[in-house]
Amino acid sequence: MPDDLCRRLFVRGAQRSDLCLVEGTLEQPKSRPDCAPHDRPGGLRPIVEALDLPVVALVSCQPLSEFHLPYLPPQVDAILLDGLEDPAQYEVYRSLVTLISRKPVLGAVEALPEVRAALRLTPRDRMVPEEVIGKLGASFLRFADLKAIRQLATSRPFPQFTVRPDPAPANRFRVAYAQDEAFGSYFPDTLEALESLGAELVEFSPLRDETLPDGVDLVMIGCGFPDRYADALTANLSLISSLRNHVCRGQRIYSEGGGTAYLGRFMILDGRRVPGAGILPFDAELRAFPKPPSPVTRVLSQDSWLGAKGTEVRGYKARRWRLIPGVVPMACPNCYGTLTSQCDITYHHHAIGSLIHLHLGALPQVVSAFAGPHRASLSLPSPRF
Repeated sequence: MPDDLCRRLFVRGAQRSDLCLVEGTLEQPKSRPDCAPHDRPGGLRPIVEALDLPVVALVSCQPLSEFHLPYLPPQVDAILLDGLEDPAQYEVYRSLVTLISRKPVLGAVEALPEVRAALRLTPRDRMVPEEVIGKLGASFLRFADLKAIRQLATSRPFPQFTVRPDPAPANRFRVAYAQDEAFGSYFPDTLEALESLGAELVEFSPLRDETLPDGVDLVMIGCGFPDRYADALTANLSLISSLRNHVCRGQRIYSEGGGTAYLGRFMILDGRRVPGAGILPFDAELRAFPKPPSPVTRVLSQDSWLGAKGTEVRGYKARRWRLIPGVVPMACPNCYGTLTSQCDITYHHHAIGSLIHLHLGALPQVVSAFAGPHRASLSLPSPRF
């Protein structure tokens, strides 16, 4: 991601917050056996340098008889203690670490074995229970040196980048994005990038809502687990009708991963065919043993509102679903098809479904297309679903 785009997204996301954190390691972390390739974090040194961030090192509290301070890179500005077994020993650890490192200690978080076990057991597609977050927060506040945290946060100038004022209401566009138990996996900076272009973001639920929000220009259905809620999704005929009418009016839909599977004609789940929204020209079969997502680069093979022919897009390809394309009865062949030679981005009129999770924050040309009028290069006879 270019430095100026990184700063723009950070400033946009931070200006309404009291405190923002960037979590990771300065160097490229070592591979972990339990970490899928797409989940391996990268080194954050380039982001730290681009944003000129203060660096806080996390130091584990080994028993005092075995405690030693690990090597700290010279960029470290302060220290946070983790895994404190005995709260009564905090001052001993704090004094020892401060004396050795000559760096301020901002506080500590207790060991809390039950809380950490709950974090490990919480599926990655589920929200962490509020009571777990509450216990972590209470432990942090018990030892936090809020004055030192404020001093550290204000020790660097805020990234110098001029944020354009929000567009006038008349120029704003409305983006309805699916958010419920079945859908909701988006890159955080995707939504932030759309907001920075003037989007008004509104949530809707394909599980519970009967219609789309009023005045929507673009519908986004991100990845998720429609297979777990397939019967409830297919039973919501009112919302499916609203989605179809949205496309019939020449408006745009964009989906990724599980959202793309939902927009197909059928979802094939362990041999069972469950009707989808019937908008995109394929059946989507859930793989029994899917491979993890992998980074890919694609080139659009024809013009669409997503970009002109030859536009390069990057992201992570979801591999839980296999798309089985088919002919759309009574429809002009120019109104449906694929936008890549690998057949992993599909369209029907102005509905586009992708198996690739596009990182829109790093694709300024593509994300700008989301905000602009759709291209009229694809013919628009009356859609038939």
